[in-house]
This record gives sequence, structure tokens and C-alpha cells, in this order.
Amino acid sequence: MIAKMEDEALFPLYVRLDDGALERIEGLDRILNHLEATDIENDEYMFWDAAGNGLKILIDKGKVSGFEKVGNKITLQQAFQGYAQQLAELEATIDVSGSPEESWREVQKAEESLPRTPGFFESIFRRKKK
Repeated sequence: MIAKMEDEALFPLYVRLDDGALERIEGLDRILNHLEATDIENDEYMFWDAAGNGLKILIDKGKVSGFEKVGNKITLQQAFQGYAQQLAELEATIDVSGSPEESWREVQKAEESLPRTPGFFESIFRRKKK
């Protein structure tokens, strides 16, 4: 569902992390649940709204204070394509030629199809059984 905030940003937001992975943020109150304010202020991420507009998240005193439209180095579509290439290297097939919403659904399906890596405790217990 697309929600509008103060005529500045359409939710959900998409964020490209420093490793090229993409995350989706459903609402204003969720931004700092996923990301650190300092990293946002240091421009470690690229953001887009649901319409694909580049955004800068404005931080004041450790809280989100608003948005500023910006021209990112790449488009949201290019960010999806880059992440799709990363997933393809892990042998997940993905088609990101559709809308941001469709591309996100494809990303979710691809991520779910990847083999799960064992957690720390699981790998310890597996070693003990041998």
C-alpha cells in the first residue's frame, strides 16, 4: 500500500544499503528501526520513495525530521537490477523489470529461495554431532 507523507514522500521507501542489498521501509516510524541515524546523516544509503523519486532522509537530534528530494547516482530500477545480479550470483532467478512493487515481490521470492545459512549455535551443534 502506498501512503503519502506531507506531500514529500510516498511510502513504502526503498533503501540501498552499502553492500548493494535493498530493503523496504513501510512507514516513517520504521526508518530508524532498520538504519542508524548517523549512517543516514553520512549518506551511507540511497533512498527512493514508492514512485522512484530519490530522497534524502533529514535527521535532527537523532530523529527523522523530513525528506528532501535528490537525484541519486542511480535510479531505483538500477538499484533493483544491481541487487538482482547479486542474487543471481547466489543462484536465485529474479525479474525486476516491473514496477517497484512488483520488483520488491520478486526480490522477496528470490531471497526466500536461497539456501539458509546456519546460525552460530546451529553450526556449533552440528559440529558436535559428527
